Amino acid sequence: MSLPTAARSFPISLAVLVTALLLVAHGANAQPAAAPASVKVVLAVDGLTVVRNLPVLLAQNLGYFKDEGLEVSFMETSADAKVDAMLADGRVAGMVAYYHHTVVAQAEGRACEAVITMAVTPGYELLIANQLKGSVDSLAGLKGKRIIAGGPHSAKSTVANWLVLHAGYQLADYTRLAPTDKVKIAESLRKGEADFVIAPEPDATFYRTQGVASLFADIYSVAGTRQSLGSIFPSTVLYLSTPYAQAHPDLAQHLVNAFARALKFINTHTPAEITALVPQMMTGENKEPGVIEQGVKMFATDGLMPDDAAKMEISVLSALFPEYAKVRVADTYTNEFISHALGK
Repeated sequence: MSLPTAARSFPISLAVLVTALLLVAHGANAQPAAAPASVKVVLAVDGLTVVRNLPVLLAQNLGYFKDEGLEVSFMETSADAKVDAMLADGRVAGMVAYYHHTVVAQAEGRACEAVITMAVTPGYELLIANQLKGSVDSLAGLKGKRIIAGGPHSAKSTVANWLVLHAGYQLADYTRLAPTDKVKIAESLRKGEADFVIAPEPDATFYRTQGVASLFADIYSVAGTRQSLGSIFPSTVLYLSTPYAQAHPDLAQHLVNAFARALKFINTHTPAEITALVPQMMTGENKEPGVIEQGVKMFATDGLMPDDAAKMEISVLSALFPEYAKVRVADTYTNEFISHALGK
C-alpha cells in the first residue's frame, strides 16, 4: 500500500530543515569577510582650493578615489624639482599642476609625464585699459603694448607670449609687466601705466567694476581660447614620474579613472550643483559667483591630450626658453591610461 503524499514528502522536508538550521548556525559563528584594504596615496596639488584644480576636491568629495580602492591625502605645494624627486621614489604618487611643468622637468632631466589632461584653457581673461578702448580692436594691436602678466615661468606670461606670437609678432614686440596686488594694478591701468592685464576671476570682475578695464579676449572658454591662441591650451594635468607610472600601471589607472569621472561630472552638471559639492572651495574670493561659473569652462574635455596643442605649447615656451626646444612632446604625456578609462 502506498503512503499518503504528505508522509512520503516528510523525510525530504526534514532534511531541508536540518540543512537550513546548520547553515544558520554556521553563519552565526562565521566572521564577516574583510573588506579589501585601501591603498594609501599622496597627491601633491598646486592649490587644493583653487578653481583650476577643481577635479581634485570633486573626485574626493564624490567618493571616486574610494571607489577605485584609494585612500588619498593631499600635500599642497608648487611643482618643482623637490616634488619631482618625491614622485620618482613614490613618496608622492602624482602632482596636479599645469602641463608646462612636465616640459620643465623633461628639459632638466627628470622624466615626468601627464597621464590625464583635465583642463584645456588657461582660465583667464585679457582685459584692455578703458582709455584704450576703441583704439585697439584686434590682437594685431598688441604690438608695442604693455601687458601685466606674471613671472617668466608663469601661466599668465605663457598666455601673453602665446597671444603675441599668434598675432604674428616676436616676444620683443611687447612689454611684459610684473604683477602687483589688484589695487595697484587697477591704478596702473587707470593712470595709463599699463595697456592690458591677464587676470582670472574674481580679479577680472574687480577691474571692470572699478571702471579701469574691459574684456578684450575670453581665454576661459574653449571657443575663446581657440580664437585667441589658435589652439586649445593644455593647463591642469595629473602628472607622474614616468618610471613610477610604468612600474605601477594599476595605481596610475585608478587615479585616472577617478579624475575622468570627475571631468564627466563637471561637464554634465551646473555650476551651482558643482559648487554645492565643494564647500572647501567656497571661502574668501572663491565665493564670488564668477569664479566657479567661469572656471568650469576650463574642463570642457574628456581628459585626452591633443598632440597638436602640446606641440604648440612647447613651441611657445621655447620662444622664451630655447632649452625647452629639445624636449620631445611624446615624453611629456601619455594618453594610454585615459584612453583605457574612456573605453577607447
